[in-house]
Amino acid sequence: MTSPMQLLLAHGSRDPEWRQPFEWIAEDLGAAHPERSIVLCYLEMWSPSLPEAIRTAYAGGVSNFQITPLFWSRGRHLRDDVPRIVEELLKELPACAIVVDPPVGESEIVHAAVLRLLA
Repeated sequence: MTSPMQLLLAHGSRDPEWRQPFEWIAEDLGAAHPERSIVLCYLEMWSPSLPEAIRTAYAGGVSNFQITPLFWSRGRHLRDDVPRIVEELLKELPACAIVVDPPVGESEIVHAAVLRLLA
């Protein structure tokens, strides 16, 4: 199995300035790891959506995906919506492998960084 395409999943917002920190993260991660395939996608309101990103990559020959939610915690979207979307995509694209990481906000690294920032 090849290395997975990493899909950085952000929520989405009507405010276009909201996107900037997520775009910086995707750009910086891609620059730090040029060997990895990294795509920023959205759950709502912006393109590419999570299904669009996976379908487009799949059409280009990618079948292994790692979804990394750029969410603070595991709310309704990560408990209900993302698993439903993944289940539908796996039915539609049966040769796919899709792994969903925990939200970045639940990592010990992020927790420690926030404590340092707020100290």
